[in-house]
This record gives sequence, C-alpha cells and structure tokens, in this order.
Amino acid sequence: MDDLSDRLKRELAYNLIFGMLENVREVWEAASRAGLKNPPNFATVWEVHDCRAFHDRSELWKINWRRKAAESFAGCFDCPALHCFVSDRALAVLFNSREWGEPIDGNGRLKVLKDQVEGKLAVKFLVGVGRVYPDARHLGLSFNEAREAIRRTVSSAPGIYYFGDAAMPREEVFLEREKAALRRAVLQDDSLDALRTVEEITEKLAVFDGGGPNTLKVIIFEMLSQVIAACLENGRRAEEIFISARDWMQQLHLAGDTKRLVQIWSDACRKVLLDTDKDHNLDGQVVTRAKRFLDEHLHEDLSLTEIARRQFISPFYFSRLFKQSTGMTVMEYLACRRMEKAKELLEKTHQSISQVAAAVGYADPNYFSRVFRRHAGMSPSEYRRRYHS
Repeated sequence: MDDLSDRLKRELAYNLIFGMLENVREVWEAASRAGLKNPPNFATVWEVHDCRAFHDRSELWKINWRRKAAESFAGCFDCPALHCFVSDRALAVLFNSREWGEPIDGNGRLKVLKDQVEGKLAVKFLVGVGRVYPDARHLGLSFNEAREAIRRTVSSAPGIYYFGDAAMPREEVFLEREKAALRRAVLQDDSLDALRTVEEITEKLAVFDGGGPNTLKVIIFEMLSQVIAACLENGRRAEEIFISARDWMQQLHLAGDTKRLVQIWSDACRKVLLDTDKDHNLDGQVVTRAKRFLDEHLHEDLSLTEIARRQFISPFYFSRLFKQSTGMTVMEYLACRRMEKAKELLEKTHQSISQVAAAVGYADPNYFSRVFRRHAGMSPSEYRRRYHS
C-alpha cells in the first residue's frame, strides 16, 4: 500500500470518528478514494496496557513507535479496515460488520487480530468495542463507546471489552449514547439537534429510578460539565460560562427533588446552547498559535487530532476555524509550509534529497519527490539545479 493510500485512509478515519463529514455522499466518495467497498460502521479503540513504556520518551521514539504500530495493524488485516492514532499509546480501528462480522463477544476474528498485533509489537492492549451504527456519520458515537468500554470496565487487565456488557457497571451506561450525541451536536454548532437531544435526556432523567436525588445530582453534574467543556472547545466565552456554571452548581446543591433537578438541567442547557456569542479574538489567537506550532514541527508526522490537541480545542471546531481564517484546511496549509521549507533547504543548503524530505516530515523520499513535483512543477533535483548550477 503506497503512502497516498495510507494517508487517505488515515484522514477518513479521523474525519469519521470526529464527525467531520456532513453528508452521506461525502462519506461514500471518501471511502471510495481510500479503496473501500463499504464505509466502516463500528469502532474499536486499542490502548497499550502498560503506560510506563511511554514515560520520558522522545518525540522521535514516539514517531517510530506509531509507524511500527501502524505497519503491524495494516499487515494483520484480512479485510478492509481503517486505523489512526488518537493518543501516543492508543489507536482507533474502524471496521465494517458485513466484512468483519458483528462486534459481539463470539467474534473470534477480533481476538485473533489482537493476538497477532500483540505478538508483533510485544505489548498488551486493552481493546474497547463500540456498537454498530448504520450511518457512518455516527461513527463518533461508536468511537466514544469504545473508549468508555475501556475506561469504565471493572477489570483493568488486557482484554477485549464491549460497550454495555456485563463487565461495565449497569448504572454507568445510563445516557452514554445521548451524551455522546449531545457533545457532537455542540461541537458542530447544531443547536437544533443539541436541543432535541437535551429534551431526550430530560425525559429520561424525569423517570430515573437508579437512586435518590443525590445520585441524580451526580449524573446531572457530570453531564453539565461535559456540555460546558464542549462549549469551551467550540469557542464560547469562558468568563460567561463559568459565571453561569457557578450558579448551576449552587442550584444543584440546594435542590431536593427530582423535578427541580431536571428543571435545572434543562434550563442550564438551553441557556448555554442558545447563547452563540463566541470569543472571536480568542479564535484568532488559536489560528496564530497553530501556525506557529506547525512551522516549528514540520519534521514530525502530525495528525489533525494532535494539532488540535495542542490548541486545546476539538478537531472538528479547529478544522472549521482554520479553514474560515486561512481558506485552506489544516493539512493543506501544512503541506504548503512543508513545500516552502523544502524549497528553502534546496536553495540554501547542500543536504541530500532524503535529508530535505526528512526535515519536512516525509519518511519516504520518493513520495516527497512526487508531492514536490505536483507543488512546484519539477522534481527537487531540478529545482535545486536552478540555484546551484
């Protein structure tokens, strides 16, 4: 598989788990470009069990680790699948249930894949498995479920954990799907969908029978915290949200019955979701900071998720904000800056083509040369001869 195909698959995986494809046609076109017959419909998360292996490691070590892990996964698939890194020690792997089988405990193919990858990498994984969603645009929900299956499992041993199975406390599954949907709607500025989801949650809270008012307070507190975090990631004014949040917390503390607690939840969500005022000055600072970060890390194997994480906002909002500000996607901007830096090195140094490629983030000199030719209309060697003839 060539570098271009790898990049298309990795980009599709990121776009699906972070909800960045807005219509079905986009999903199918992107899947076709990536060489897939069908888009994936459920997600898994693979997290290295021993986090100590990543302590005090250099960025170069982590880059090499990610490359080796990606190669190991790709070499073990016996049917189409997508994978991308979501942290230094965790990957999202997306499958289609028609080709792979339903994500149930009896699906032995997942265990076989886990054994093969662990054997190649000499590590153990915690694997979380989300549910199937017929619409690939909802893969973000399955991805969040897979993460929750790992985070909330009773056992912390390496193994495969399915969202909602017996290894997860029953009360902790309550409203997980709705919370993930609400977060996605907030990050996409879809107020109508967000308010519709709030109403669904409100109806379920009103008939909650899993404990007394104190239990309900904890659930609402957690959900409000997630809504607030999503709003901040999406560029809302922190000062105003925190003032309101302090008031909500005080109301929750004083409330003594279910009806009042549910009303606090509903009112708080409506206030924060209908208040669309954003800190545009902060938006400009984010884009400026992101450009500086990209310029300083051209040599690294960067993903949209990693770049957004360094700016402390969601990949979806960051991608949209960057495009609005610059007229280019983040990855288009990064590619242009890499080519500009490559031209500078070709003009002013005698580094080999391989060294120039590595300095601007391309491990494969041949792939770098193809990208450079598309950008400059000539090969790196031809470009250099213009300045060193």
